Order: sequence, then C-alpha cells, then structure tokens
Amino acid sequence: MTAEEPKQEPPILVSGERVGLGPLRRELIPAYARWQGDLEVLRGVGLRGQVPGIETTQAWYEQATRPESTDVHFTIYDLDDLAPVGTALLVRVDRHAGTAEFGITIGERRSQGLGTEATRLVLDWAFTVMGLHNVLLVTFSWNLAAIRAYTKAGFREIGRRRGAVVTLGRRYDQVLMDAVAEEFTDSVLARQSPPEGDSPGEP
Repeated sequence: MTAEEPKQEPPILVSGERVGLGPLRRELIPAYARWQGDLEVLRGVGLRGQVPGIETTQAWYEQATRPESTDVHFTIYDLDDLAPVGTALLVRVDRHAGTAEFGITIGERRSQGLGTEATRLVLDWAFTVMGLHNVLLVTFSWNLAAIRAYTKAGFREIGRRRGAVVTLGRRYDQVLMDAVAEEFTDSVLARQSPPEGDSPGEP
C-alpha cells in the first residue's frame, strides 16, 4: 500500500488576512458552474432567466483564460483551509485610460466578510500591480448588503440608473460605484514590494 500523496496547495498570488486570490483552474470548472447556477448569484446579476450549465461555464473558462485576453480573473480562497469560495474579475480593462470594471461571485461561505476582503485585494491588484486609476462596478438598489460591503472595501456610489434592472418581476435602480487609486489605502501588495536598493537575483 502506497502512502497517500500530500494534497497540493493552490497557487495564491496575493494573500490578505483571511482571503487569498489565485488564477482560474480547470479542475474547478464544476465548482464555478455550481456557483454560476446558484439562485443567490443569479439574483445578484439580475436573474435574466438563463440557467448556466456546465457547457456554458466551460466556454466561459476558455474565454477567460485565453492568452490574448485583457480581462483578469481570480479564484477566491478561504485561507483557513484553502477552500475555493468564489471568483472575482476585472473586465473592460483600458490601460490607456487606466480604467476597468469589477465583478465578484461568492459561491460559498457568504456573509462572513470574505467578499469584502476579496474586493479590497482585487482593487489592490488593479491599482498596485496594473497601475489603473479608476475601477467601476454596477450593483442593484435592492442589494443593500452588497452596497455596504463594497463601500467598506473602498467603493463610493457615484450615481444611479433609475429602474434599469428587473429582478423577480420587480424593477430596481442600477447603482454605480467606483474606486480610485489615490483614495485606496493600506495596500497589502505595496507592503510586499522589495526594499529600495535590492536587486533581484543577487545573493
């Protein structure tokens, strides 16, 4: 009988106190599909009537991981046990203008503050690694918990598009929020930068 191989830890690009971000992983496609078909997730994106299946998620994964894609996708991990709990993304990235749009899906362990910290880490990546200036998100007026979480993470409401979304037969406002680099403080990634004068590769 052979000894059981140790479980391989997922690749983590940036770690906060409780949350880590890593790349999308093909072996997690079933989990991504389960989250994308979750009723709470569907409500959060407007519940347009479509129910994504595994084939839809596979196509989304292939599109998201194309080498030429300018979008940035993350898997969110709970650092307590390295369980994948959701995804986050930066899309419509415009390097010249320094802008992007943010989205997040928490598929597991909601209402534990993981989404708020993940949002801050993605903003940290956008501002500190990518050098962006402004990140936009769109949510809905009924989703007060999300608005509070986004505000805590560093977003500010900048306007509303009145009655622009229908969720379960009722019409709600779209809420536009943005975050800007000069207002973002306490960067995890900035603290990890090498001290001035260090030369990579030297002993």
